[in-house]
Amino acid sequence: MRRFFSISSILLAAALPVACSFSKASESEIFHDGSAPIDVSLPPPNGGGDSGGLVSDAMVTCAEANPQTTNLPPDVLIVLDRSGSMNDDLNDQPCMAGCTSKWTTAVTTLTSYLPTVESTVNWGLKLFATAGGNGNNSSCNVSNGAEVAPATNNSAAIINRLMMTTAGSSTPTTAAMTAAAAYLKSLNDGNPKFILLATDGIPTCGKAACAAGVNTGGGSQNQCDDANAIAAVKTVFDTDGIGTFVLGIGTANSPGDSTLSQMAVNGGHPRNDTPAYFPIGSADDLTQAFMSITQTVGQCFFSVTPALTGVQAIGGVTYDGGTIPQDATNGYTIQGKNGIQLNGQSCTDFTAGKIKNVRVLVDCNG
Repeated sequence: MRRFFSISSILLAAALPVACSFSKASESEIFHDGSAPIDVSLPPPNGGGDSGGLVSDAMVTCAEANPQTTNLPPDVLIVLDRSGSMNDDLNDQPCMAGCTSKWTTAVTTLTSYLPTVESTVNWGLKLFATAGGNGNNSSCNVSNGAEVAPATNNSAAIINRLMMTTAGSSTPTTAAMTAAAAYLKSLNDGNPKFILLATDGIPTCGKAACAAGVNTGGGSQNQCDDANAIAAVKTVFDTDGIGTFVLGIGTANSPGDSTLSQMAVNGGHPRNDTPAYFPIGSADDLTQAFMSITQTVGQCFFSVTPALTGVQAIGGVTYDGGTIPQDATNGYTIQGKNGIQLNGQSCTDFTAGKIKNVRVLVDCNG
Protein backbone atom coordinates (compact mmCIF):
# COMPACT_ATOMS: atom_id res chain seq x y z
CA MET A 1 0.00 0.00 0.00
CA ARG A 2 1.37 3.41 -0.90
CA ARG A 3 0.39 6.56 0.98
CA PHE A 4 2.29 9.76 1.44
CA PHE A 5 3.85 11.61 4.34
CA SER A 6 6.73 14.00 4.22
CA ILE A 7 9.96 12.28 5.15
CA SER A 8 10.50 14.95 7.83
CA SER A 9 8.89 13.98 11.09
CA ILE A 10 6.05 15.97 12.64
CA LEU A 11 8.34 17.04 15.47
CA LEU A 12 11.00 18.21 13.07
CA ALA A 13 8.45 20.10 11.03
CA ALA A 14 7.25 21.94 14.12
CA ALA A 15 10.73 23.32 14.51
CA LEU A 16 10.76 24.70 10.96
CA PRO A 17 7.98 27.30 10.83
CA VAL A 18 9.47 29.15 7.86
CA ALA A 19 10.15 26.13 5.65
CA CYS A 20 6.93 24.19 6.28
CA SER A 21 3.23 24.71 5.69
CA PHE A 22 0.33 22.75 7.15
CA SER A 23 -3.40 22.43 6.52
CA LYS A 24 -6.06 20.76 8.62
CA ALA A 25 -7.24 17.39 7.31
CA SER A 26 -10.91 17.09 6.43
CA GLU A 27 -12.95 14.14 7.67
CA SER A 28 -12.70 12.53 4.24
CA GLU A 29 -8.91 12.63 4.45
CA ILE A 30 -8.64 10.78 7.76
CA PHE A 31 -7.73 7.12 7.25
CA HIS A 32 -9.53 4.28 9.05
CA ASP A 33 -6.56 3.78 11.39
CA GLY A 34 -6.85 7.35 12.65
CA SER A 35 -3.86 8.75 10.78
CA ALA A 36 -4.00 11.54 8.24
CA PRO A 37 -1.82 12.62 5.33
CA ILE A 38 0.53 15.43 6.26
CA ASP A 39 2.33 17.33 3.53
CA VAL A 40 5.49 19.09 4.67
CA SER A 41 7.48 20.53 1.76
CA LEU A 42 11.17 21.06 2.22
CA PRO A 43 12.99 23.71 0.14
CA PRO A 44 15.98 22.69 -1.99
CA PRO A 45 19.03 22.00 0.20
CA ASN A 46 20.83 25.06 -1.16
CA GLY A 47 17.87 27.32 -0.43
CA GLY A 48 17.20 28.16 -4.08
CA GLY A 49 13.47 28.58 -4.63
CA ASP A 50 13.28 27.34 -8.22
CA SER A 51 16.44 25.31 -8.59
CA GLY A 52 14.65 22.04 -7.82
CA GLY A 53 14.68 20.05 -4.63
CA LEU A 54 13.65 16.78 -3.06
CA VAL A 55 10.52 16.04 -1.09
CA SER A 56 10.30 12.48 0.22
CA ASP A 57 6.93 11.06 1.17
CA ALA A 58 6.05 8.27 3.59
CA MET A 59 3.08 7.25 5.73
CA VAL A 60 2.87 8.28 9.40
CA THR A 61 1.99 4.78 10.54
CA CYS A 62 5.01 3.12 8.90
CA ALA A 63 7.71 5.65 9.77
CA GLU A 64 9.93 3.81 12.22
CA ALA A 65 12.42 6.67 12.42
CA ASN A 66 12.43 10.35 11.57
CA PRO A 67 14.18 10.39 8.18
CA GLN A 68 14.70 13.63 6.36
CA THR A 69 16.24 14.70 3.09
CA THR A 70 19.80 15.91 3.16
CA ASN A 71 22.36 17.25 0.74
CA LEU A 72 25.51 15.75 2.18
CA PRO A 73 28.69 15.63 0.06
CA PRO A 74 29.23 12.07 -1.18
CA ASP A 75 32.11 9.86 -0.06
CA VAL A 76 33.88 8.74 -3.25
CA LEU A 77 36.67 6.21 -2.81
CA ILE A 78 39.11 6.19 -5.75
CA VAL A 79 40.17 2.56 -6.11
CA LEU A 80 43.28 2.90 -8.25
CA ASP A 81 45.13 0.12 -10.04
CA ARG A 82 48.90 0.19 -9.48
CA SER A 83 49.68 -2.97 -11.45
CA GLY A 84 52.87 -3.35 -13.47
CA SER A 85 51.06 -2.70 -16.75
CA MET A 86 50.28 0.82 -15.54
CA ASN A 87 53.94 1.52 -16.38
CA ASP A 88 53.09 1.07 -20.08
CA ASP A 89 51.88 3.96 -22.23
CA LEU A 90 48.23 4.71 -23.03
CA ASN A 91 48.46 2.47 -26.10
CA ASP A 92 49.41 -0.39 -23.79
CA GLN A 93 52.94 -0.51 -25.19
CA PRO A 94 56.15 -0.59 -23.14
CA CYS A 95 57.04 2.95 -22.16
CA MET A 96 60.38 3.99 -23.66
CA ALA A 97 62.45 7.03 -22.74
CA GLY A 98 60.42 10.21 -22.91
CA CYS A 99 56.97 8.62 -23.01
CA THR A 100 54.22 9.17 -20.44
CA SER A 101 52.96 6.05 -18.67
CA LYS A 102 49.39 5.33 -17.63
CA TRP A 103 50.44 5.69 -14.00
CA THR A 104 52.01 9.11 -14.61
CA THR A 105 48.91 10.23 -16.52
CA ALA A 106 46.68 9.23 -13.60
CA VAL A 107 48.86 10.92 -10.97
CA THR A 108 49.37 14.19 -12.84
CA THR A 109 45.68 14.45 -13.78
CA LEU A 110 44.52 13.90 -10.22
CA THR A 111 47.11 16.39 -9.01
CA SER A 112 45.60 19.12 -11.17
CA TYR A 113 41.91 18.16 -10.87
CA LEU A 114 41.22 17.15 -7.28
CA PRO A 115 42.03 20.56 -5.72
CA THR A 116 39.26 22.11 -7.86
CA VAL A 117 36.51 19.89 -6.43
CA GLU A 118 37.72 18.98 -2.95
CA SER A 119 34.85 20.90 -1.29
CA THR A 120 32.19 19.21 -3.47
CA VAL A 121 33.12 15.57 -2.88
CA ASN A 122 34.75 13.74 0.03
CA TRP A 123 37.50 12.05 -1.98
CA GLY A 124 39.40 9.07 -0.61
CA LEU A 125 42.05 6.73 -2.03
CA LYS A 126 42.55 2.98 -2.02
CA LEU A 127 45.37 1.37 -4.00
CA PHE A 128 45.40 -2.16 -5.37
CA ALA A 129 47.42 -4.15 -4.82
CA THR A 130 48.35 -2.57 -1.52
CA ALA A 131 51.72 -0.89 -2.00
CA GLY A 132 54.55 -2.92 -0.51
CA GLY A 133 52.52 -6.10 -0.19
CA ASN A 134 54.89 -9.05 0.25
CA GLY A 135 57.70 -6.73 -0.76
CA ASN A 136 57.47 -7.73 -4.43
CA ASN A 137 55.87 -6.64 -7.67
CA SER A 138 53.55 -9.62 -8.07
CA SER A 139 51.57 -8.92 -4.94
CA CYS A 140 47.87 -9.75 -4.83
CA ASN A 141 47.47 -8.33 -1.33
CA VAL A 142 44.73 -5.79 -0.61
CA SER A 143 44.47 -4.13 2.80
CA ASN A 144 41.22 -3.75 4.71
CA GLY A 145 41.34 0.03 5.02
CA ALA A 146 42.14 2.93 2.73
CA GLU A 147 45.37 4.76 2.09
CA VAL A 148 43.48 8.05 2.49
CA ALA A 149 40.07 8.22 4.18
CA PRO A 150 37.32 10.21 2.40
CA ALA A 151 37.11 13.78 3.67
CA THR A 152 36.59 17.32 2.49
CA ASN A 153 39.63 19.37 1.41
CA ASN A 154 41.50 16.13 0.98
CA SER A 155 43.37 16.62 -2.28
CA ALA A 156 46.76 17.31 -0.69
CA ALA A 157 46.68 14.07 1.32
CA ILE A 158 45.77 12.04 -1.77
CA ILE A 159 48.38 13.71 -3.96
CA ASN A 160 51.10 13.21 -1.34
CA ARG A 161 50.23 9.52 -1.10
CA LEU A 162 50.32 9.08 -4.87
CA MET A 163 53.70 10.80 -5.07
CA MET A 164 55.05 8.19 -2.65
CA THR A 165 53.71 5.29 -4.73
CA THR A 166 54.94 3.47 -7.83
CA ALA A 167 53.15 0.98 -10.07
CA GLY A 168 54.27 -2.63 -9.92
CA SER A 169 51.87 -5.33 -8.71
CA SER A 170 49.26 -7.75 -9.99
CA THR A 171 45.63 -6.64 -10.49
CA PRO A 172 43.52 -8.05 -7.62
CA THR A 173 40.31 -6.27 -8.68
CA THR A 174 37.98 -8.72 -6.95
CA ALA A 175 39.70 -8.31 -3.60
CA ALA A 176 39.92 -4.54 -4.07
CA MET A 177 36.17 -4.16 -4.70
CA THR A 178 35.24 -6.37 -1.75
CA ALA A 179 37.59 -4.55 0.62
CA ALA A 180 36.56 -1.11 -0.64
CA ALA A 181 32.87 -1.82 -0.06
CA ALA A 182 33.51 -3.21 3.43
CA TYR A 183 35.52 -0.13 4.30
CA LEU A 184 32.88 2.32 3.04
CA LYS A 185 30.15 0.45 4.94
CA SER A 186 32.15 0.94 8.12
CA LEU A 187 31.95 4.74 7.77
CA ASN A 188 28.89 5.77 9.74
CA ASP A 189 28.86 9.37 8.55
CA GLY A 190 25.47 9.23 6.76
CA ASN A 191 26.99 10.37 3.45
CA PRO A 192 26.14 8.60 0.19
CA LYS A 193 28.90 6.19 -0.87
CA PHE A 194 30.47 5.52 -4.26
CA ILE A 195 33.49 3.71 -5.68
CA LEU A 196 35.49 5.06 -8.61
CA LEU A 197 37.37 2.07 -10.01
CA ALA A 198 40.27 3.15 -12.24
CA THR A 199 42.10 0.23 -13.83
CA ASP A 200 43.99 -0.57 -17.00
CA GLY A 201 42.76 -4.04 -17.79
CA ILE A 202 41.89 -7.59 -16.91
CA PRO A 203 41.54 -8.57 -13.22
CA THR A 204 44.21 -11.04 -12.19
CA CYS A 205 45.04 -12.98 -9.02
CA GLY A 206 42.56 -15.66 -10.07
CA LYS A 207 42.90 -19.14 -11.57
CA ALA A 208 41.29 -18.84 -15.03
CA ALA A 209 43.22 -18.82 -18.29
CA CYS A 210 43.59 -15.32 -19.72
CA ALA A 211 42.31 -14.48 -23.19
CA ALA A 212 44.81 -14.13 -26.02
CA GLY A 213 46.52 -10.75 -26.06
CA VAL A 214 45.86 -9.95 -22.41
CA ASN A 215 48.69 -8.00 -20.80
CA THR A 216 49.07 -9.32 -17.26
CA GLY A 217 52.03 -7.10 -16.49
CA GLY A 218 54.45 -10.01 -16.64
CA GLY A 219 52.34 -12.35 -14.51
CA SER A 220 51.04 -15.81 -15.35
CA GLN A 221 48.58 -16.22 -18.21
CA ASN A 222 46.59 -18.57 -15.97
CA GLN A 223 45.59 -16.09 -13.29
CA CYS A 224 42.77 -14.02 -14.80
CA ASP A 225 39.72 -13.36 -12.62
CA ASP A 226 37.17 -11.65 -14.87
CA ALA A 227 34.03 -13.49 -13.74
CA ASN A 228 34.70 -13.04 -10.03
CA ALA A 229 35.49 -9.34 -10.42
CA ILE A 230 32.32 -8.74 -12.46
CA ALA A 231 30.30 -10.55 -9.80
CA ALA A 232 31.99 -8.57 -7.00
CA VAL A 233 30.95 -5.26 -8.58
CA LYS A 234 27.37 -6.51 -8.86
CA THR A 235 27.30 -7.61 -5.22
CA VAL A 236 28.66 -4.26 -4.06
CA PHE A 237 25.82 -2.48 -5.90
CA ASP A 238 22.93 -4.91 -5.37
CA THR A 239 23.66 -5.95 -1.79
CA ASP A 240 25.69 -3.12 -0.31
CA GLY A 241 23.95 -0.30 -2.21
CA ILE A 242 27.27 1.26 -3.28
CA GLY A 243 27.49 2.36 -6.91
CA THR A 244 30.67 1.94 -8.94
CA PHE A 245 31.96 4.09 -11.78
CA VAL A 246 34.47 2.28 -13.99
CA LEU A 247 37.37 4.00 -15.78
CA GLY A 248 39.48 2.02 -18.22
CA ILE A 249 42.93 3.62 -18.58
CA GLY A 250 44.33 2.85 -22.03
CA THR A 251 41.92 -0.07 -22.55
CA ALA A 252 39.69 0.89 -25.52
CA ASN A 253 39.33 -2.07 -27.92
CA SER A 254 41.57 -4.19 -25.69
CA PRO A 255 40.77 -7.77 -24.59
CA GLY A 256 39.49 -6.30 -21.32
CA ASP A 257 36.94 -4.05 -23.01
CA SER A 258 34.00 -6.41 -22.49
CA THR A 259 34.92 -7.12 -18.87
CA LEU A 260 35.07 -3.43 -17.97
CA SER A 261 31.76 -2.75 -19.73
CA GLN A 262 30.06 -5.51 -17.72
CA MET A 263 31.54 -4.05 -14.54
CA ALA A 264 30.18 -0.60 -15.44
CA VAL A 265 26.68 -1.99 -16.00
CA ASN A 266 26.79 -4.07 -12.82
CA GLY A 267 28.03 -1.07 -10.86
CA GLY A 268 24.86 0.86 -11.66
CA HIS A 269 26.57 3.77 -13.43
CA PRO A 270 27.28 2.89 -17.06
CA ARG A 271 27.83 5.63 -19.60
CA ASN A 272 25.02 6.27 -22.06
CA ASP A 273 27.45 5.35 -24.83
CA THR A 274 29.75 2.60 -26.06
CA PRO A 275 31.75 1.35 -24.26
CA ALA A 276 29.71 1.44 -21.05
CA TYR A 277 32.77 2.36 -18.98
CA PHE A 278 34.79 5.59 -19.30
CA PRO A 279 37.59 4.92 -21.82
CA ILE A 280 40.72 6.89 -20.99
CA GLY A 281 43.03 7.51 -23.95
CA SER A 282 44.52 10.80 -22.78
CA ALA A 283 44.92 13.05 -19.77
CA ASP A 284 42.01 15.14 -21.08
CA ASP A 285 39.78 12.02 -21.21
CA LEU A 286 40.60 11.34 -17.57
CA THR A 287 39.80 14.91 -16.54
CA GLN A 288 36.48 14.82 -18.42
CA ALA A 289 35.55 11.50 -16.81
CA PHE A 290 36.23 12.85 -13.32
CA MET A 291 34.23 15.99 -14.13
CA SER A 292 31.25 13.94 -15.31
CA ILE A 293 31.33 11.69 -12.26
CA THR A 294 31.73 14.64 -9.89
CA GLN A 295 28.69 16.33 -11.43
CA THR A 296 26.62 13.17 -11.13
CA VAL A 297 27.37 12.33 -7.51
CA GLY A 298 27.47 15.95 -6.40
CA GLN A 299 24.25 17.18 -8.00
CA CYS A 300 22.03 14.24 -8.92
CA PHE A 301 22.05 12.12 -5.77
CA PHE A 302 19.21 12.59 -3.28
CA SER A 303 19.82 10.97 0.08
CA VAL A 304 17.26 10.00 2.69
CA THR A 305 18.72 9.79 6.18
CA PRO A 306 18.55 7.79 8.29
CA ALA A 307 18.12 4.97 5.80
CA LEU A 308 14.61 3.56 5.40
CA THR A 309 14.08 0.42 7.43
CA GLY A 310 11.50 -2.21 8.18
CA VAL A 311 8.34 -1.81 6.13
CA GLN A 312 9.63 1.24 4.24
CA ALA A 313 10.92 0.99 0.69
CA ILE A 314 11.41 3.47 -2.14
CA GLY A 315 8.61 2.78 -4.60
CA GLY A 316 8.80 5.51 -7.24
CA VAL A 317 9.94 9.01 -8.13
CA THR A 318 7.88 11.89 -9.47
CA TYR A 319 8.42 15.58 -10.09
CA ASP A 320 6.31 18.58 -11.03
CA GLY A 321 4.53 17.49 -14.18
CA GLY A 322 5.77 13.96 -14.59
CA THR A 323 7.25 10.66 -13.43
CA ILE A 324 10.87 9.57 -13.59
CA PRO A 325 11.25 5.91 -14.62
CA GLN A 326 13.47 3.49 -12.75
CA ASP A 327 16.20 3.15 -15.37
CA ALA A 328 19.98 3.05 -15.06
CA THR A 329 20.46 4.93 -18.32
CA ASN A 330 18.15 7.94 -18.25
CA GLY A 331 15.94 7.50 -15.19
CA TYR A 332 16.66 6.83 -11.53
CA THR A 333 18.35 4.01 -9.65
CA ILE A 334 17.88 3.19 -5.99
CA GLN A 335 21.08 3.49 -3.97
CA GLY A 336 20.68 0.94 -1.20
CA LYS A 337 18.08 2.27 1.22
CA ASN A 338 19.48 5.73 1.61
CA GLY A 339 18.43 7.50 -1.57
CA ILE A 340 18.15 7.67 -5.33
CA GLN A 341 20.43 8.64 -8.19
CA LEU A 342 19.24 10.43 -11.33
CA ASN A 343 21.05 9.17 -14.41
CA GLY A 344 21.72 10.40 -17.93
CA GLN A 345 19.05 12.73 -19.31
CA SER A 346 17.20 12.91 -15.97
CA CYS A 347 20.35 14.23 -14.28
CA THR A 348 20.94 16.66 -17.13
CA ASP A 349 17.35 17.92 -16.92
CA PHE A 350 17.58 18.34 -13.17
CA THR A 351 20.79 20.33 -13.27
CA ALA A 352 19.31 22.47 -16.04
CA GLY A 353 16.21 23.21 -13.94
CA LYS A 354 13.80 21.33 -16.21
CA ILE A 355 13.00 18.81 -13.48
CA LYS A 356 11.84 20.45 -10.25
CA ASN A 357 10.53 19.26 -6.90
CA VAL A 358 11.56 15.62 -7.12
CA ARG A 359 9.40 13.44 -4.88
CA VAL A 360 10.44 10.01 -3.63
CA LEU A 361 7.43 7.78 -3.02
CA VAL A 362 7.77 5.34 -0.15
CA ASP A 363 5.92 2.01 -0.26
CA CYS A 364 4.72 0.77 3.11
CA ASN A 365 4.16 -2.97 3.15
CA GLY A 366 2.51 -4.50 6.15
